[in-house]
Amino acid sequence: MRRSFFWTLSACALWAIIGLIYRFTQIQFYIIKHPQRLSKDASLVSTPTHQSTAPEDKELQNLLRLTTWNIVPVPDDFQLSTSQNTSSFTLLHPRSTYTMGETIEVLVTAKDHKGRPKTYGGDYFIVKLYSTSMKAGVTGSVQDHNDGTYTATFLLVWPGETKISVKLMHSSEAIAILHEKRDSRPDKIYFYGHYELNGTKEMVECNFDLPGRDVCEYYDAASGEKWVCVRPKKLPCNSYRQHSAGGSRDILTTMEMEFLSMSVTDQEIPINLKPLNVLPNKNSRNRTRTVCTSGLPIPDPSGFYYQDLWESLVCSNQHFPDASSVANCLAGKNVYMFGDSTLRQWWSYLVDFIPTLKEIDLHAPHHPGPHLATDSKYNFLVQWRAHQKPLRMETIWLRDLHYIASELDNLGGRKGMVIVINCWAHFLTFPIEAYVRRLRGIRDAVKRFLELNSEVKILIKSANTGYRFAHASDWLSLQLDTVMRAMFSDLPVTILDVWQMTSCHRAPENLHPPKVIVKNEIDLMLSFICPS
Repeated sequence: MRRSFFWTLSACALWAIIGLIYRFTQIQFYIIKHPQRLSKDASLVSTPTHQSTAPEDKELQNLLRLTTWNIVPVPDDFQLSTSQNTSSFTLLHPRSTYTMGETIEVLVTAKDHKGRPKTYGGDYFIVKLYSTSMKAGVTGSVQDHNDGTYTATFLLVWPGETKISVKLMHSSEAIAILHEKRDSRPDKIYFYGHYELNGTKEMVECNFDLPGRDVCEYYDAASGEKWVCVRPKKLPCNSYRQHSAGGSRDILTTMEMEFLSMSVTDQEIPINLKPLNVLPNKNSRNRTRTVCTSGLPIPDPSGFYYQDLWESLVCSNQHFPDASSVANCLAGKNVYMFGDSTLRQWWSYLVDFIPTLKEIDLHAPHHPGPHLATDSKYNFLVQWRAHQKPLRMETIWLRDLHYIASELDNLGGRKGMVIVINCWAHFLTFPIEAYVRRLRGIRDAVKRFLELNSEVKILIKSANTGYRFAHASDWLSLQLDTVMRAMFSDLPVTILDVWQMTSCHRAPENLHPPKVIVKNEIDLMLSFICPS
């Protein structure tokens, strides 16, 4: 009786296994025969391999706390918002002379358009010291007292004439709008997917998500990230060939547009102070001679301009005045750059600056690339490749868009390798969670890469300032830059703080800064590649 029961149970198990094999075979046959239906038949598609876990959720909450801002209700009356014309600032504890190495404080008082003091905080001020005659500049830090007043603190780092600049980047009311639209309207920026099969073409809208619409879904097997496109009317989902920038939607009301008008964005607060007279202090100019290496803490300020040259306060940075000095530093190295157009600027600068570095024509569109240049005399190469979607650039083949994490996994190990990464500008219009998801993939790939290539130099370029577009802002950039620095803080990588390099120079701030700034950024990078 027991033997009969055993054989019956075994037969049932065998038939269950056969059934599973048959079901798997049927699914594979269905996928081969009907690839265009993958996104609609969710039961036949495996879920992403990297699901959110409890530790990751805790990390996300910690990151969101780091970006906490004093968000206020938006009033119905624009006149109640902070005005650069009525706001003011005063120097605390003024003296006739100051000495290099000292710190000074400035009290900023925010007022509305009717001249009434604000009673709450949340405004975004940009502050710096500068000297036009000495081509000098340094950023200051701002403390929000949550009562309409702010304290700006500055370090005096050069002798002679020093002026104070306080700009109102955004009122607290404008930031409340940016904050709300970032999370509630990720569709304000959209993209196009180009489909083609047997001569038939269609162009449809694409994005991270398109809720409520019939879509084709695409998962990256390695990262688990999802991308969706509106299902084409005639073509199957597997005929997705190219990606391009789309457009933007007007999501602001007439009242909201008033708060974000350029007339009240990035505006100087009137000054009634004379320039400060700063006396030299030889001891303060003898700054640290710490060798530029990974893992160094970044002070605030992280450096300053003097005679248009960046003097780092992180480490003993060098200046590379001519092409031969740059080429000698890069000799024998493979430099791989992955990121957006602000990093492509670095690739372009090197190609223009070094006569022996020649571009290899890959017959790729200029903006999304990829781009490659080699130097046969000094035996090095420099490559730049755009990161994966979302990407607001001209039309590019999908096969030319790679995840940074996948690129790192496929590089392998070799001597003289330098990796430069940046990722931020194209994520500003989406909730922070989307950015964290992308950075997690990159960070995990960096960890894997360093386990196999401990000698490789990995540098992470911070965000630039100068974002002045309808749905983007330096405040949004600051939020993502804060997240990036926190997520890479425990790894032996170098954070290149170009945020301050682009914010305190005498040139007008621009998302794509002029060559004088790019040169200083390149020199800072080279200081970590060739520290001696």
